[in-house]
Amino acid sequence: MKVREHSHLRGQNGCLGFFYGLDALLSAYPEGGLAGEFFINGKTQSIWVWDSTGRSWYDTNHAAPAPFFGVVTDPATFSPAVESGQPASFVYVAGYAGSHLFPALKEGSSLTVVTDSAAIITLVWDGSVWRDYVTPLTFDDAIRPIYMYRGQWNGDATYTCANGVVDVVYFMGRYYRVKDSVGSTSLSPGASSNWEEVAHFYAVADRLEMLPDQLMVLDQQQTIRTTSGNSSWELCNGEIRHLESGTFLSQSGELRVSKEQCDIIISPTMKGLVFWGPDEKNLVIDWDTDDNIRLTLSQSDDSGSHQILVTPQQITLSKLDSAGQVQSSTRISPEGMSGKLKLWSDTLAEGDIYVDENNFLKQKRG
Repeated sequence: MKVREHSHLRGQNGCLGFFYGLDALLSAYPEGGLAGEFFINGKTQSIWVWDSTGRSWYDTNHAAPAPFFGVVTDPATFSPAVESGQPASFVYVAGYAGSHLFPALKEGSSLTVVTDSAAIITLVWDGSVWRDYVTPLTFDDAIRPIYMYRGQWNGDATYTCANGVVDVVYFMGRYYRVKDSVGSTSLSPGASSNWEEVAHFYAVADRLEMLPDQLMVLDQQQTIRTTSGNSSWELCNGEIRHLESGTFLSQSGELRVSKEQCDIIISPTMKGLVFWGPDEKNLVIDWDTDDNIRLTLSQSDDSGSHQILVTPQQITLSKLDSAGQVQSSTRISPEGMSGKLKLWSDTLAEGDIYVDENNFLKQKRG
């Protein structure tokens, strides 16, 4: 199994950062932890520490299986009943920098652990001797500003620390960040106190370059937004949307363009181009079941709708009722015209051609 090493974090302060749940931590660190490492678990609202002996993560707020036996509350009275040849480990949270004495360990032995800050002290009984590991409790990796890496320091550029975003530069073999107290600076880190050195940092990207056929995956519903001038595109939850116009590409591959009272849709499922008016299709350009291209125009009125269907073979004019059923239609093709004439009982207008009650063809006059 290929795993990722995180040497840029390790050996700094032991804190691997904030993760919501153990699964999230294991996704980032499948290879496990190192002695003294811990992370902040947002799901349990507690600190989880790596148990080097049992090779597992445990919650310091809850009991864990052996060889972890518990949390030390008072070093002066801590006297564990450990056995020879039986490994065990314990954790003590030291709230200050200094010497921490554990005077009553196995068979009257004592141990003094010195910390430079508040820390988590892990005491490990390997079956014959005691060992200790100190993890300073600094949360720089859990609560930190957003760093913008600007590359090699450039005398023509201005660097800033504002709105939680801090510029970082590379200068003379080291990395420097603009100090919190400095709004902006054009001076070099070597000639100004506007900068402070950073040993390691996480940076947000100002440019993304990927090799051909590479894949970028964002979990859950993260969003990518690109902006150029007054135009912004957003990729979120499988859809690509133009924020200013409302144009978007749906999860099903449907491209929709909004235009005042009309939506224009190019759809792989409809296999064509559709113009939607208020609540209905007004114009459709697609293919029929015989793969013949066709154009359909619809216009509604109070009693239903009128429709024109155009194919290379014929033109069909239809009257539909409110339920969409064809009431009458006329077809025009190279072979002639086929349609239904009005009857004498229909409402006739001047000039209408109709069939009278004796089945004669007439035209209404007067």
